[in-house]
Amino acid sequence: MQQNWCKQKQSTMTTPLPVSAGDASRVLFTGIRDHTDILIEVLLRLPPWSLCQLRCVCKLWLERTTSSTFLSAYAERHTTNPSNWFLLDRTIFIDTAPTPRGPIRALLRNSEPPKVSSIITPSRMCSIHRKESFYDQLPMVVSYSGGLILLTGNENNYYVCNPFTGDTFLLPVPKPQLRNAESLGIVARDGEYVVAELMMSCLRSFSSVNGRWEEKPLVCPQFSRGDMVFSSGGMLHWVDLNCGILSCDPFASEPTVLFINLPEASGRPTRGLDEWIHMRYVGVSAGRLCFFDIDEDDGESGSMSLWALGGNSGEWVLEYKVDFEDLWEDESYDDYSLDEDEVPLVGLVDTLNEHSEYVISQDSLFKIDLKTKQILNCTAQTNAGREVGSSPPIACVVPPLPHLVSPYPSCNSSLLILLICLKDLLFYIYKKTW
Repeated sequence: MQQNWCKQKQSTMTTPLPVSAGDASRVLFTGIRDHTDILIEVLLRLPPWSLCQLRCVCKLWLERTTSSTFLSAYAERHTTNPSNWFLLDRTIFIDTAPTPRGPIRALLRNSEPPKVSSIITPSRMCSIHRKESFYDQLPMVVSYSGGLILLTGNENNYYVCNPFTGDTFLLPVPKPQLRNAESLGIVARDGEYVVAELMMSCLRSFSSVNGRWEEKPLVCPQFSRGDMVFSSGGMLHWVDLNCGILSCDPFASEPTVLFINLPEASGRPTRGLDEWIHMRYVGVSAGRLCFFDIDEDDGESGSMSLWALGGNSGEWVLEYKVDFEDLWEDESYDDYSLDEDEVPLVGLVDTLNEHSEYVISQDSLFKIDLKTKQILNCTAQTNAGREVGSSPPIACVVPPLPHLVSPYPSCNSSLLILLICLKDLLFYIYKKTW
């Protein structure tokens, strides 16, 4: 009898008890909750876009990721992380699947550079349609700054969105209506943002502080048109690739402008001034203003040059000049299909490494090291499955805490969010009725 009892006790001790999936998850979560130091260390190692999603798991993780101690530690660890940037496709990927009622979301489908990331929006925000008139703007990404994206949607509407959280704010329509996306830009600074349009005699801007459009007088000497707009150092820069750069602080009540002439690099494009957009690029790399130029008539094969604006002298300095023939002679050329008979189009400057540039050829994006005169890699498609095309992507630096960047105006933001939800609900009812 005693021997049988011992065997029964032994079998009871060694046989595992059945545990349901819910019980297992509770045991696992309790273990993580009891080891806060391990949880904090894991969260600190995550990239910003993953942290944005995990903050929605539970209240505990939300409290941990929004505490002042965690924010300072996370910002210190991720400020100089080279993976915290991405290349953003200007073309928007439209999700045609039925979307549930509620606020419109615009999310980032992220890829590590040199692969190109994409913005995904529902069809009720950016529908698939042809351009019916000259003033119609096709859905596209217009500008990026500090974790916020300015993009166009249906009926020439403009949206400010946080692609990491999906939060989207529809900008009110000014009078006259916005017509030229090439003259629009967004700049974020200290938790605020401004969307600004450069006009003939004024700067028309929307501020997240007051939540309305206003016009500020502005004199634009030597400036005829805007080919591209980008932000840097809390300022907006409009670029006329034929002559120079106009910079101003749109946050100022009376903004003053600074005009910088471009260096005399290449000759005029053989196909007209509209081709400047394919042969020249202005941007910021490693904290310096850079000018990237491709001259198809220089030498037998053409060349590309990189100029940087000197901090002390304020003058352009030629940093690198490379003939395409030198690339074709390098061993790295055999690994990629860069066409020798076609001069590539200008892409963009690497935002962290100024001697690494991108060029576009045969709907592919090639990364070239001007210092070693080598082709580093090639990306044939964007994250949405499309070819890169002729429009260069946008270099976007991720802020340390992107989920805290709000596209909603700070003035009475709760009321605005409620009105946005109400508008989306009415639109949903209207579509169901018809």
